[in-house]
Amino acid sequence: MTRDEPVSGPALAAAPGSLLIVDGLFLHRPELRGWWHDSVFLRVPFAVSVPRGAARGPGFGSPDPAAASNRRYVAGNELYFREADPEAQAGVVLDYTNLDAPRVVVAR
Repeated sequence: MTRDEPVSGPALAAAPGSLLIVDGLFLHRPELRGWWHDSVFLRVPFAVSVPRGAARGPGFGSPDPAAASNRRYVAGNELYFREADPEAQAGVVLDYTNLDAPRVVVAR
């Protein structure tokens, strides 16, 4: 999908014993926490995540975390980190700075 817009489709039910994996930003917000039995938070500093995102190609912003094109992403995440404290909420925290060697920081 190339546009940021809602996607609708039929509701599906998982069979008992199924595992549902949800991926996305801001999933440790207080209003969502009750939906998860467990969660994983990927810790990646902006100095790594921003250039990694920019490397996806044109339209993905500058590799400079301080660039105007990254202001919304960086500021939004800083607010989320302050208000939701996702590392304290996650059952597992991974340092994902090095894609080839993720490291478990916390496992509750």
